[in-house]
Amino acid sequence: MSDAALASIEFLEADAWSHRLDALDDAAKRSLRSSVRRFGRAVALATPGADVAVVNRAFGLGWERPLDADLLAAVNGFYRETGAPRWLVELSPHAAVVGGREMLITHGGVQKTPTVKLRGELRDATPVDIGALPAVREVGREAAKAFCEIVGSAFGIPQVVEPDLVSTLGHPDWHYYMAYDGERPIAGAAMFVQGDGAWFGVAGTSADARHRGAQTALLARRLADAKRLGCSWVTAETAPDTTEQPNPSYRNMLRAGLRVAYLREKYVFEHPQGRAAPES
Repeated sequence: MSDAALASIEFLEADAWSHRLDALDDAAKRSLRSSVRRFGRAVALATPGADVAVVNRAFGLGWERPLDADLLAAVNGFYRETGAPRWLVELSPHAAVVGGREMLITHGGVQKTPTVKLRGELRDATPVDIGALPAVREVGREAAKAFCEIVGSAFGIPQVVEPDLVSTLGHPDWHYYMAYDGERPIAGAAMFVQGDGAWFGVAGTSADARHRGAQTALLARRLADAKRLGCSWVTAETAPDTTEQPNPSYRNMLRAGLRVAYLREKYVFEHPQGRAAPES
């Protein structure tokens, strides 16, 4: 895979997440104290109002310019200014880092379990027989409450963060879907389309409806819609699939034709006091 293709995976996700935080309503922004800072096309997301890793992290670094000690200090300085108690710096293994990964550890980073980044070419997508799977519908703002309840519970995120799940619901670049058992919604997922790429995310299933093929059906629908909308490739991410911690999402994506592009490294940093800085 070319460097340009690898970088596009990072930048598409960066645009999707920054869009989500930017689209929060004023009440949610106040509760989360959310902010987004760009470092070129890389992005740093901060929500010091909620100590949740997925919305307190920086990624896409090391592509437009190497990640060096000065750039890392600027990223960490941003988080300390926001009062975030801890945050992640995530790196593609192909990103350029001056001094190697030891540089992040020297400056306080603690390495954590990586994220699996996947990419699929739509010409290679595996057809799925959806006849026996739950029905999938694209949804609008009317489904926001149900979507939050299902996906938020699946992620185990605090209620204060739930507005982020649906902040872009109804935006023309975003497509939200729910899978149904009859008329009961049992799962949800979203897709962000930009240029010839689509990012798949925000996917979760009700605990009592798992193993019925809902996420397989949602993947199939998004793949079909991405192709219809002119995309040539898609990307997604998930946790590793291990014997100790099996991950059905990982296997679903492989069956749908996505392939592992790389394991994205994660380093956690903490505020020097180990807690949020006092607000001035």
